[in-house]
Amino acid sequence: MRKTRRPGKQPHRPAGQPRGRPGARQAADVRQRLLATARRLFIAQGFAAVSIRAIATETGVNPAMIHYYFRSKQGLYEAMLSDAIGPILVRLRASLEDNRAATDPLPGLMETYMHMLAENPWLPQLIMREVFSEQGAFRETFVRLFAARGENLASRILAQEQAAGRLRANLDPRLLTLSMLSLMLFPFFAMPVIKPVFGIEPDPAFIERLIRHTQQLFSAATAPGETP
Repeated sequence: MRKTRRPGKQPHRPAGQPRGRPGARQAADVRQRLLATARRLFIAQGFAAVSIRAIATETGVNPAMIHYYFRSKQGLYEAMLSDAIGPILVRLRASLEDNRAATDPLPGLMETYMHMLAENPWLPQLIMREVFSEQGAFRETFVRLFAARGENLASRILAQEQAAGRLRANLDPRLLTLSMLSLMLFPFFAMPVIKPVFGIEPDPAFIERLIRHTQQLFSAATAPGETP
């Protein structure tokens, strides 16, 4: 005999699924919507001026969702950076562990990094506002979680490349890392003024030209041979 549920009795909720929170099929969508809203509000208003409630209201969810997915507003900010920069750190570690003498990882690493910036145009704006600015709320967090780790890995890769004879031996690997980052990063900080200043449309074709140009410029400046 089929058992019927008495009127008013709540249906069974799977263990671990809190009341009012989305199921597995909705979880990724809610998380991405929260990240997208936070990016937009942080860029427009700054981290300190944006509340958890404002992010939740703009996204159309309960503020508890931010605590559920990210624990706090700072956790949400860190997740935004991690989603964009995390794969770069993974790629750097993998390149460092690949000791094949014939491998030249630098062109691929530069291409990956610059594509990441092109695909996340909000990132340079956010870094300018929250890291480089004197009032930036996330300088220490950015340095600790991302920049210091990336610099260490990149400097070690460049030192390996020097040992393999693919880079000039008289260059300081840490200063070389700074120069490489400058070449790759600055054009994306300058993207809002590239068209009015240089008359160049910053479209996907331009990004590909920029990547090839940056690779060639760095390679020519660091190639083994006589010191200029």
